[in-house]
Amino acid sequence: MVLASAAVLLGLGYWTYRAVEGSVRELRAASMKNLLDSEVNSLQVWVREEIGDAERIARDPRVRDAVAALLRVALSPQRSQAELCAGPARAALEVTLRPLLREIGDATFNLISRGGRLIATRFVEYCGLRLNAERFLPLLEPVFAGESRFLRPFNDADRVAAPARLRRGPPFAWIATPVRDAGERVIAVLSIAEPADAVFASILQAARPGESGDAYAYDEHGAILSGAWAGESAPLHARRGGGEREGVVLDPYLNHRGVETIGVWRWLPEYGLGVAIEISAAEAYAPLRYLNIAFGVVFGALVIAVAAALAAGLSVLRLRNQVGEARRLGAYALEERIGEGGMAVVYRARHALLKRPCAVKLLRPARANDETIARFEREVQLASQLAHPNTVEIFDYGRTADGHFYYAMEYLDGITLAELVSRGGAVPVPRALHVLRQLCAGLAEAHARGLVHRDVKPENIMVCRRGGEYDVVKILDFGLVKSIAEPHSRDLTRTLRILGTPLYMAPERLRNPADVDARADIYAVGAVAFFLLTGRRMFDAPDDLALTTRVLNDEPPRVAAAAAQPVPLELDLLVQSCLEKKREDRPQRVTDLVEALEALTQEHRWTQREAESWWRARPPPR
Repeated sequence: MVLASAAVLLGLGYWTYRAVEGSVRELRAASMKNLLDSEVNSLQVWVREEIGDAERIARDPRVRDAVAALLRVALSPQRSQAELCAGPARAALEVTLRPLLREIGDATFNLISRGGRLIATRFVEYCGLRLNAERFLPLLEPVFAGESRFLRPFNDADRVAAPARLRRGPPFAWIATPVRDAGERVIAVLSIAEPADAVFASILQAARPGESGDAYAYDEHGAILSGAWAGESAPLHARRGGGEREGVVLDPYLNHRGVETIGVWRWLPEYGLGVAIEISAAEAYAPLRYLNIAFGVVFGALVIAVAAALAAGLSVLRLRNQVGEARRLGAYALEERIGEGGMAVVYRARHALLKRPCAVKLLRPARANDETIARFEREVQLASQLAHPNTVEIFDYGRTADGHFYYAMEYLDGITLAELVSRGGAVPVPRALHVLRQLCAGLAEAHARGLVHRDVKPENIMVCRRGGEYDVVKILDFGLVKSIAEPHSRDLTRTLRILGTPLYMAPERLRNPADVDARADIYAVGAVAFFLLTGRRMFDAPDDLALTTRVLNDEPPRVAAAAAQPVPLELDLLVQSCLEKKREDRPQRVTDLVEALEALTQEHRWTQREAESWWRARPPPR
């Protein structure tokens, strides 16, 4: 009987080991694919933005005239090489391009004729040389046909045919765009250089997983194009199938540093390169080391293993009872689940002694690691510093004996702005002004304390009935709040790249999530105002990538033109100023918005009688 039990336990243990091993591998593959998706998305957004900048420069009439003048010199048999490379036409082109390139943060350029001749470059010694006819010039055929392209990083030895002296330094990627004459015919190609070790490399490195992870780009021959290992061969490239464009390698292999790793890759034919993410097998499968130890203990002491398994099963059952259908957390009796997200669940609750209704936000046990716990604590600690009546009030924060983190806040009898517009369409101007003034007043206190909310959107703003008053605004969810008063504080959201809703995110946050100040919240207020007054989204797009591109490049429509109701000119201009692409063109302080909105409310009043009538006619769902 004992031997039979031991055999059953050993078989069960082996089956468990294989199942957990498979789960770990699947989870690791899924997480790395998600990182790769984020990396490719960031690269595509950057390329689209850089192409847009290059096309704007190439369309500039001054640039077109300067290029045409230089081409006449290049094509004239009476003009010398010196006149082409150092003459007044070349100087005029550089004077025209220099401020335009400086605006987009670039300095190096090439101007290429149809035959592949470099007729103007930053490096004078390259002027007059020809592009490599086998490796580089064919990549420009679509550009000469009228289509802008991103060209992967190339060393000059592969890009230029037999240069006398090669420039030393990192390879350059190129943004190539056609230059047209007055008849819209393509007469040349303007290529703007992007150093492979600058923004291009930083976008890739932003997706590095764990402590040992690496992310890089490689060419069709498997040569690494970015980072300190540029030029080395990527073994992951050799594992590509003939027609495959993406894959995951979960069996360890030796990478270019001689370390056993696993990896995920994707080939991007439109860019002529692949992107890969790798992590050491030791780190990726670290949980299995502990499983091996546990399996050894089971093998050596079956009785202890059985007892531990029973204890673990009881613990899991108890946790499930407390968290899945929990009725009590500390001093709070949970009554009903009223909301949930990826990180936490929100319950309507009641204090056991005070009998006061409240809302309890509970961190999901499955998501409770050092990072998420730190973010959860940070959210409640920063939010509890705020005392403005338009900010949700925090009552309590705690941890149960079983290790569950939660905090209690005031229970709000109301609806979000998203629900308000969904139920009734565009909000009348007086009521919208009443809501926006309270929203800005609540943000003003946070900004005064050096806190930027970073997630102002209709879903995080409620209008409520409270203390006999109607249409009281409450700002919710400080999960993405950032303190700019402490410049050296750690940003716990930085590893997740872009967090938030792109439609309500300022352009500078989409370009660099770490580059944020109070003016990012002012942009979000403008987007919320547009939504309230028009009853629709500011931009429509099929996916987040297209939406991000529109936020970065398209001018938002005017509220007065998009709204079905009359919108005062002063309010129209105020919303437009909040939505400026450059933050220095927006109102600089949210208190400026408060003053402007207060002045408008004097002319367009929303009374408590009107608010009460609305609430009595349309009570929010309980």
